[in-house]
Amino acid sequence: MKFSYKVAPNYAAKQSTTGIMLELSLALVVVTVASAIWYGMTGGAELGIRVILLSIAAVVTALCTETLYLLARKKKDIAKELLHSYGWVTGLIIPLITRINVSFYAIIIATAIAILFGKMLFGGFGQNIFNPAAFAEAIIMNSFSASVAADIQTGATPLAAMKSYGWVVDGSALQNVLGQFGNLSGMFLGNYQSAIGGSCALLLILVAVYLIARRIIDYRLTVTYIVTVFVVSLIVGLMHGAGIEYAIVNVLMGGVLFAGVFMLTDPVTSPVSIPGRYVFAVGAAAFTLIIRWKSNLPDGALFSILIMNMLTPAIDQLLDGSQIKDAAKIARKAVIAMCVFLIAVLLVGSSLVAKTPTAAEEPKKDDKPVETVALSAEDYSENNAECTETSNDGATAVYACKAKGFEGVNEATVTIDVAKKTVVSIAVTKFSDTEEVGDQATTEEQLKKYVGATADSKIDSTTGATFTSKSLRAMIAKALKSASAVALGKEDFKENKAECSETSNDGTIAVYACKAHGFEGVNEATVTVDVASKSVKSIEVTKFGDTEDVGDQATKAAELDKYKGVTLESKVDSTTGATFTSTSLRAMITTALQAATK
Repeated sequence: MKFSYKVAPNYAAKQSTTGIMLELSLALVVVTVASAIWYGMTGGAELGIRVILLSIAAVVTALCTETLYLLARKKKDIAKELLHSYGWVTGLIIPLITRINVSFYAIIIATAIAILFGKMLFGGFGQNIFNPAAFAEAIIMNSFSASVAADIQTGATPLAAMKSYGWVVDGSALQNVLGQFGNLSGMFLGNYQSAIGGSCALLLILVAVYLIARRIIDYRLTVTYIVTVFVVSLIVGLMHGAGIEYAIVNVLMGGVLFAGVFMLTDPVTSPVSIPGRYVFAVGAAAFTLIIRWKSNLPDGALFSILIMNMLTPAIDQLLDGSQIKDAAKIARKAVIAMCVFLIAVLLVGSSLVAKTPTAAEEPKKDDKPVETVALSAEDYSENNAECTETSNDGATAVYACKAKGFEGVNEATVTIDVAKKTVVSIAVTKFSDTEEVGDQATTEEQLKKYVGATADSKIDSTTGATFTSKSLRAMIAKALKSASAVALGKEDFKENKAECSETSNDGTIAVYACKAHGFEGVNEATVTVDVASKSVKSIEVTKFGDTEDVGDQATKAAELDKYKGVTLESKVDSTTGATFTSTSLRAMITTALQAATK
């Protein structure tokens, strides 16, 4: 614990540390419950319950970790030690600075590591260098970013939208960003997904007012931090032609308000002196904006706090001295330090360059515009899309689909109107691409544009989410093709001029040497049929007459395996990018099956 010595007179504070921490815990519980209610109302009861369970998991993990450490240290009064260690506060904060789809595994491991290595090994409460909650979230972001719940869909955030514009947003561009999240009023009320506890600015401001009025937190840290972010953003915005809305947005989005209320104000990891706290807050604000503007991280609030935690001893040493005798000297040093931070962030802000949102996921190859083509004509060979029919009542067919995106495989449920051959709906069930980049394509508003699409529809990619968008189109195209497929026995193969000659038949297995026209020439294959079940046992291509590296995709072992067990009533899709060769294979199989039924 750090102590501040001052000459007499001194007085004892009316509030105890335990009382302060209990009131802070109450405020965190209020934010947690409010967040659970919002997620429950907008995403279903399961999400609301999930918020509560994540908090319980983090709190229990924090207390258990501290208990095990205290037992290892052979402490006698464990209950008393836990009561004065306040581990539950860290446990309450951690889920509130993560996103709703974070896995329980990630929360538990990160909390345990943060409590043990970020707090207890330093000597426990009052001795830790870093804010334990920020320490935990840093672990989640750097080591467990892919550890998310597969069945929870998240949407784009204001941070991702602003980043796509190079952080220089004005006029109609800013309105485009705000419009995605209900304009300024929507952001103020928190009607969008972000960090679980960081969206609702109104709630955080009310909580801040209460905590400041009760002297639970130091208003100097909170107000200085938020005002600095606002003023610097305003100046940088004016440099680039943006107005006051730009500065307001920079305060409302991300973790600025939550960090300013609950994390920056940690008395253990912030400077002792009042001038030092002003320097600390201004430095944190500067690093928040620098990291936002120039790094690949989604927000700078978290890491700015960790950086300033490391600088706290230096700030205390810089501003050391008698607060009365050396007041002028200390104030001068504090002003110089704050000016250094402000000059640095303004220089970085002046270097920002406005840009039109591009495919943030996609490496730029050239400057040629990408022509939008029909869903059925687009090349999805790299997406490896697959769709399995889960239900079909004759009116609508439902498909469980998956396709490769940028970082991993995305999954979705696609519903097709069988008669109209149009998309009824698409719901993303698993998102595996870049958080706050690719997930811009999975928002409810973006998914609506696929409703009513046919195989001939042309659908643009979501700005900044090219790979994810293409994976969605790949799944939709695959589902539409599956819904349009007809049974082998009813498909028209006249142009293929298929022929099959029986080479052997022992009454159980019949083997046929077949040939059929493809795209450039005649393909040949050996088709083996189970006579009793009238189904295909195998097909082996013996001669390939189509385009190399195109049609031969349909002749790979994995593709040929899908014909095993098919009958004349089966529906088999063409291999993406190899339609003519696939049709010739189906023609040969159909001819062989028809021969076996005679």
